[in-house]
Amino acid sequence: MIDSLPQPRTTDPAAVPSLRWGVIGTGWIADQFVTTVTRNTSQRVVAVGSRSLERALEFAEGHGIPTASSSYEDLVAEDVDVIYVATGHLDHAAHARLALEAGRNVLVEKPMTPTVSATQELISLARHKRLFCMEALWSLALPRFDVVRQILQAGLLGRIEAVTVDMGEYLVDHHRAMDPSQGGGAMNDLGTYPLMFANWVLPEAEVVAAIGSRHATGAIGQFIALLEDQEGRQANTLTSMLTNTPSTGVIGGSEATLILDGPFYRPGPVEVRFRDGRVLAHDEPRIHHEGLFHEAVEVARCINDGLAESPIRPLEATLATVKLMEQARSLMDDPA
Repeated sequence: MIDSLPQPRTTDPAAVPSLRWGVIGTGWIADQFVTTVTRNTSQRVVAVGSRSLERALEFAEGHGIPTASSSYEDLVAEDVDVIYVATGHLDHAAHARLALEAGRNVLVEKPMTPTVSATQELISLARHKRLFCMEALWSLALPRFDVVRQILQAGLLGRIEAVTVDMGEYLVDHHRAMDPSQGGGAMNDLGTYPLMFANWVLPEAEVVAAIGSRHATGAIGQFIALLEDQEGRQANTLTSMLTNTPSTGVIGGSEATLILDGPFYRPGPVEVRFRDGRVLAHDEPRIHHEGLFHEAVEVARCINDGLAESPIRPLEATLATVKLMEQARSLMDDPA
């Protein structure tokens, strides 16, 4: 009988080489990423690009970045080891392709692309070029998720029977997030997280039912997707941009239930409740998006080790999540 949960095995930022990073995009997520990476690691962001030189210069000055460019072609030609693609959902494929064609390793914001075909094209290109490529689904690089990873690998929960995961953030007033012409909507902006989680725990499950409701803009404001595998194990996912929800993740097994207090995709505690009443817990600071630096450390570790993919987010796993997104869209008759 175990009396404690495993400790996270996340890499010490000081144990990886200091890579030179270029950033495509100057929006909110790029700001969060660069801020946390420079504050918590020795990684160096040396170049940034935007469609607007003024915006690129402003971002560069704010973060102490030496090179700013209004040309993405110039950006990927800079002396960098890896490019972080942080533009809009519909631009990920083109900008990641540009970086790969220039011989650069890439970290691409989630979802890598909104479609299976475009994601497969990027994967094929990265493999052909023998370059590192990873989707920036930062949750999987967090200490919290490594604790869960070890619990699942050890079979501590028994046979997994059900997964319940929700993610809701009130984004009605967020113009870009609610604009279908920019790839906005609950699927791309938030849905990647619950569907990733369900696929991570039950990798053979497929979407068997999905229903969504549209916002006045035409974007899907919220949706529910039900997944099931051939053994009858199920996952229930809810994603909403119309309201705040608990955003918890629950994995139910025959011997114990694992609970990730909300928001499940950020740093925070892990609790395992056994059928005999015992409760084991792992706790860590709720540093929210400050934890983004862990994915940069993982990129540096993989590149240093000569890996073209990360074992915590293999390209086939990214493709599997996008397939679930397409399955849900087809059942909701959502072309976005």
